[in-house]
Amino acid sequence: MKILILIAGIGLLGSFVYHSKPADTVYVCVSPTAKKFHYNKSCPGLQNCTHEIKETTKVSAEKSGYTVCLKE
Repeated sequence: MKILILIAGIGLLGSFVYHSKPADTVYVCVSPTAKKFHYNKSCPGLQNCTHEIKETTKVSAEKSGYTVCLKE
């Protein structure tokens, strides 16, 4: 029984670590010429951004006219 509880506890801990950010979190370069959103803040497509990089939701980014970056 103790082993079963330990395994369940480890599973729950893993799910908290894995889901540290919502799945719909994306990043955008706040620039007049930026057009893409990125799922990963270290995406090569964001490396050229000389403006602020903003964390937002996918829905909000799409409503603002951004489309998904294909470099990821």
